[in-house]
Amino acid sequence: MDFRKIEWLFILVFISLNIFLFNIYQSSQDDQQAVTTTYNQKEGITSRLKNDNITFKGKISTKKPEGYYLSAEQVNVMNVLSENNIQDIMSTSSISDNVLTNYLGQPRRFNMNRIKSSFNRAMKDDSFIYEGTSYQYISHISKEEKGDVKIVGAQNYEGIPFIDETSRVTLDIDTSGTNAEVTQYTQTLLRQIEPLREKMTLYSEEEILNTLYINNNIPANSTIQDIYLGYFRTIEVGEKNVYVPVWFVKIQTSDDVSQIERVNAMSNQVISNNLVPKVENP
Repeated sequence: MDFRKIEWLFILVFISLNIFLFNIYQSSQDDQQAVTTTYNQKEGITSRLKNDNITFKGKISTKKPEGYYLSAEQVNVMNVLSENNIQDIMSTSSISDNVLTNYLGQPRRFNMNRIKSSFNRAMKDDSFIYEGTSYQYISHISKEEKGDVKIVGAQNYEGIPFIDETSRVTLDIDTSGTNAEVTQYTQTLLRQIEPLREKMTLYSEEEILNTLYINNNIPANSTIQDIYLGYFRTIEVGEKNVYVPVWFVKIQTSDDVSQIERVNAMSNQVISNNLVPKVENP
């Protein structure tokens, strides 16, 4: 057999698949809300927010980060554990829709005063979680309310985390006793994370807030509590997912209701559709 020809054949198939994934993603943009362009652009976003009594905790950044279109495959964690004969985790775990849940027979102590370091220490324990060091603590989506504490971590690509349920570790913390303890956790895992094209300059916080404002996604008399950037799944193609950098904006309305707005960081378009399109392999 000519293994050189086979190697080139696989390379061509891979390139073709990436091109197909990117074209599918581009066509899915029709489902996103277009940015209004007729609004008077002379007044800065800070002044507009102030005029509507919209407050922001912190400073609105004008920095333009960089990111990629990515493809990745979500794996069945239980299958991976089985292949590597990791019985310690398998014996107390179950799986559903690629989400592994580990019910700890022996709860693990967790220091709520040092959340990041406690999370990192737990992720280094191979007997506790598989490939834990690939996850980083995400304060933006962790929940620390009394009686319901969930500490969340995610994989990342070149420093930008996946703010998506296909790449996540969630630790359930019991704080009712003398010491906080991890009683169970859920895990999803991505493999074969690859860029579909070269790195691109993204829109800034200031620009995407302007987009949300002119599209009436920020109510008057509200508070912008948080802005963070992460990769978000936009489409499934066979076993592959396509991810794009997305700005997440957490808003507290005057009625004390929290809402999360999402803006595509590459196109500066508001994402209004929660459904993830799925197509078969090409």
